[in-house]
Amino acid sequence: MSPEAPFRDRPVARQGSRPEPSADRDPSTMSFIEHLEELRSTLFFLLATAVVAGSGAWFVSAWVLDRLVNPAVERVYYGAPAEAFMIRIKVSVAIGLLVAMPILLGRLWGFVAPGLFRNERRLVVPVLVGASLLFYTGIAFAWFFVVPRMMAFFLGFGSARLAPLLNVSEYFGFVAKFCLAFGLAFQLPLVLVMLSALGLVSPRRLWSQWRYGIVIIFILAAWLTPPDIVSQIMMGVPLVVLYLAALVVASIVGRKRHAGVSRGDSR
Repeated sequence: MSPEAPFRDRPVARQGSRPEPSADRDPSTMSFIEHLEELRSTLFFLLATAVVAGSGAWFVSAWVLDRLVNPAVERVYYGAPAEAFMIRIKVSVAIGLLVAMPILLGRLWGFVAPGLFRNERRLVVPVLVGASLLFYTGIAFAWFFVVPRMMAFFLGFGSARLAPLLNVSEYFGFVAKFCLAFGLAFQLPLVLVMLSALGLVSPRRLWSQWRYGIVIIFILAAWLTPPDIVSQIMMGVPLVVLYLAALVVASIVGRKRHAGVSRGDSR
């Protein structure tokens, strides 16, 4: 057998060619360039998905914008020729991101998951699902329950000669900030449960300082809402309920974690 025989069946790599990264390849064996290529493809997918979702939402943006106008307001107005066009773009972007969020989070999870340990992957999936559900719940609670009452409260200060003339950009900004504030504030119980699951916070300590927690919640509500007592109460009360429910869940998680550690030590 000639010395060249073992090499005859090997594919010859072309000069300057690069190996294609496979989807099931171990991240620890990937080069830095391959990691950058994977990151680039992930960012491109996220951007393309957001653009497609926003473009599709354009066709329903007028209908959604009409539904965003509270019955207590009846009409909102725009004061510049391009303002209606720009506000429909903003509504389209907001709708597109809300609709595409599960797809975006799934793609991010696919990029990050190979670099995590098994126990970390087991923790991240419930966190992503829980964060999404709490975010959507906070937005829905703000829109269907809080915003109508807030608009009726603020517009109730008019008189026979004092009527509202609301600008569409200011109105949409008010509603969007309010819904976003509730969506973010509803992440509080998930944060507490995560801290308890990781052993960074003791449930017993949280229960012993629940009064301080309620005070912090109302300070947070005062910071996230307009400077009136009604909106602060409307945010603070449901957050207190979620906070107490999170303490119960954190206590259960803490007991399971302590029991697992005790079994591991007994072995």
